[in-house]
Amino acid sequence: MTTAARPPLPLIPAKLAAPSIHPGLLPRPRFDEWLQRLPQVRLAVLQAPSGFGKTVLASQWAAAFAGAVAWLNLDGNDNSPRQFGRYLLNALHRQLEGGCPQCVNRAEQGDDGLDGLLTRLLAELPAEHPPLLLVLDEFEALRNREVIAALRFFLRNTPPWLTLLVCSRGLPDLGVAELRVKRQLLALDASHLAFELDEVQSLLELGLPIAINREQVERLNRRIGGWPCALQLTLQEVQTGRGMDLFLEALQLGHPYVRDYFREQVLYGLDGATQDFLQSTCLLERFSAPLADRLTDSCNGREMLENLERSGLFIQAVDPLRQWFAYHPLFASFLRNELSTHHPQRMGELHLRAAEALLEEKMAEEAARHALLAHDPQRVAQILETHGRHFYRQGRLELLQRCLAVLPESRVAESPLFTLLQAWASQNQYQSDQVERWLQAGEAVQREQFSAEQWQRIEAEYQAVRAQVAINQGDQQRAMAFARQALALEPLTMRTSRVAALSVLAESHFVQGDLAKAQHQHEENVRRAQQINASHPVLWSLGQLSEIAVAQGHLQKAYNLQERALQYIEQEKLPVTPIMEFIHRVRGQVLLEWHHLDAAEQCALQGLEILDTVGDHWFLQCYVLLARVAHARGQQSQCADYIGRLKTLLAGDDYHIDWQANAHAVMLTYWDSTQDKDSIRQWLATAPPLKPGANHFAQGNARNHVRAYLALNQGDRALPILRQLQLDAERHQLVMDQNRNHILQALAYWQREERQSSLDHLHQALTLASGTGAIGSFLRLGKPLIAMLKALQHERRLDELEHQRAERLIQLAQQQRDFSRAIRITLDEAVIQDIINRPDVPELIRHSPLTRREWQVLSLIHAGLSNEQISEHLNVAPTTIKTHIRSLYQKLAITQRSEAVQLARSLLSKIQGE
Repeated sequence: MTTAARPPLPLIPAKLAAPSIHPGLLPRPRFDEWLQRLPQVRLAVLQAPSGFGKTVLASQWAAAFAGAVAWLNLDGNDNSPRQFGRYLLNALHRQLEGGCPQCVNRAEQGDDGLDGLLTRLLAELPAEHPPLLLVLDEFEALRNREVIAALRFFLRNTPPWLTLLVCSRGLPDLGVAELRVKRQLLALDASHLAFELDEVQSLLELGLPIAINREQVERLNRRIGGWPCALQLTLQEVQTGRGMDLFLEALQLGHPYVRDYFREQVLYGLDGATQDFLQSTCLLERFSAPLADRLTDSCNGREMLENLERSGLFIQAVDPLRQWFAYHPLFASFLRNELSTHHPQRMGELHLRAAEALLEEKMAEEAARHALLAHDPQRVAQILETHGRHFYRQGRLELLQRCLAVLPESRVAESPLFTLLQAWASQNQYQSDQVERWLQAGEAVQREQFSAEQWQRIEAEYQAVRAQVAINQGDQQRAMAFARQALALEPLTMRTSRVAALSVLAESHFVQGDLAKAQHQHEENVRRAQQINASHPVLWSLGQLSEIAVAQGHLQKAYNLQERALQYIEQEKLPVTPIMEFIHRVRGQVLLEWHHLDAAEQCALQGLEILDTVGDHWFLQCYVLLARVAHARGQQSQCADYIGRLKTLLAGDDYHIDWQANAHAVMLTYWDSTQDKDSIRQWLATAPPLKPGANHFAQGNARNHVRAYLALNQGDRALPILRQLQLDAERHQLVMDQNRNHILQALAYWQREERQSSLDHLHQALTLASGTGAIGSFLRLGKPLIAMLKALQHERRLDELEHQRAERLIQLAQQQRDFSRAIRITLDEAVIQDIINRPDVPELIRHSPLTRREWQVLSLIHAGLSNEQISEHLNVAPTTIKTHIRSLYQKLAITQRSEAVQLARSLLSKIQGE
């Protein structure tokens, strides 16, 4: 007696329905080109690890597809050939105009195998039909070889109007290679699906209750590698600015929710061999199959890597030939945490194996890092003896510091090489006392080991380090004496010693204002450093040459030198080192002076990315640049955030006067914009002292004093400083400083209402700017620049270039947003006439014009100042102000202060472009 076949279970509607699209979903138009290609291919694959937004993108494509869409959500039960066939046929049947009823009936009866069923389907499908998209989501759930083989057969024979879209963690076994060759494949992987910076910023701006700056966006995306799942976590976790910083720290250390996700979605179900491979290789930043074999004591590294890629784990190739691989940054961090938690005893062994394997691959820097983590001083010493000079030439000073820190002091003292490396690494941290201690320890031990001639040469190398310390401390004469001693003899230990000494000599001349000598010596230094393949001094001298060019007023030359440095980095394929931040930073300063704000911001962000692992101390200059960009754009909250970071860094460390002057300049500009007089007074009370302006940073520090005095309406104290600065700048041919000094002198005289003197200096500044290309230095004056330039145009004869620059500056100044409530514009006859001449100005004002003083009073009323504050601002008696107010009220036919405020907003905003 035969048992009747069990009737099939009912179909689950949710398996045949596309997910709904969230109304707040971020559009991603960069995928539109691929969407348009869908009808032209037989197979489209969205292949990426879990959480990369495959289903979301497929849903967006389905909603925008120019045709019908059949959707099937797969799960483990679909490995049954009968169930898979039923669902597939029903999904298509519902979207086809005529349907495929015969095949559906056969599928319900279960009489045919899957191959036969799909054969009948292909025969029943029409030859022509509007485009149809068949989506198979979570394809990785299919593991039955019969089901996959049948689907592969179906795909080879589908009509041209049908496109199969597969969403899968791993690469589907559907004949992808053949379809790619036939140009019938559209494939997107994790590198395509990862969010780009602009998308991250747009998503956070939509979803976060706080403003977020570009620096935070880039830092977040570096941590998460564009992983959409982590972005959703960011939206849930971050509610404050401080919360963003804490969240970024948690990501770096291993966020608990991320750990839970990886355990549940990735590790769960992996076999023991795969988990062991992941743990054995996760300590490496990048690895190849041979490296993996050494770490795992096996010979199947290549096979394992291919399996990991096919399985859709968080791994990707990092070179075009697919020889080198890396784990996603969050996944690598997770694996390391798992290893240290569950198998801590393996850590040391794996690090040591990694060091040995990397040395065989001639990857000495990575080997040194693993030898450090293995706590093996002997191996570290061996690496330094062979590769320490190379580390120094390439600017790996932080790595040198860490390596030398694990060696006994006696081991360092007995080696001239180790002593020099330790001294150079210490001076990089500005630890001058430590530098001298190491040098003296080496001299005490080593002197007897060498002949007199050899020792003189070693001692000369030590003097090169002392020269660098002396220049760091501002003692140019001592620095030059040490540098000349170092240059007198050929080095015995490190060929870079003479290069370093020449660099110090050049820097000393630069600080003393002898730009010609400094330029010549840095050019010579570039040549010598290139001869010995010392990239760090090459980049340092190119950066210094660009700063000299800026000081000389040759901004285009400075930019070209920076371009030369970046080309050198690319040509030599140099790994990233902190010195590269210097190049991007000085490039950003030039771009900011040209008012190329987006490009300047990008330079600062590139600098921060380079410095990401070396410590907050070095972030100061990049934050200065970002604060200046934010201020120039009128982004008050972002500027305030950067100013806060600058104050924290300055309070926690001691910086060279050059760095201090740059930071103080933007802080003072910000305080002036926000009318924070108290902060300006506090700064003056503790400001770095004035020194002769023989170089750009002494000039910059002195101009900060000037800015503070001008912000406090103390022009009498500002002008003597400016006059001396200008004399110093002319003596040392500091053309850019001359330009900036003239601009501030113009403002100082304008405030004092010494009109002709102000216009004299402004005209000289414009004339110099025809050569320097200065823009940003003018715009720092804010709204008063508009009135000053209009007066200059009205009263002085300008040549064509000067006139064009004045017009451009007026236009840019009108576009500037102000941080304070005041319309910060100094009114004079030229500006007043400009307002009156406008066709939309009331006739009453034309026939009964206000005096210049009444216009000023009107603008200050609009700013919200009381009568007493106005009298203090204009330095006149309160009774005089009341008289002016009565007069302007009569002329304007108004009776209330609110009417004056509204009228001022209407009139003055026209001239400002607001």
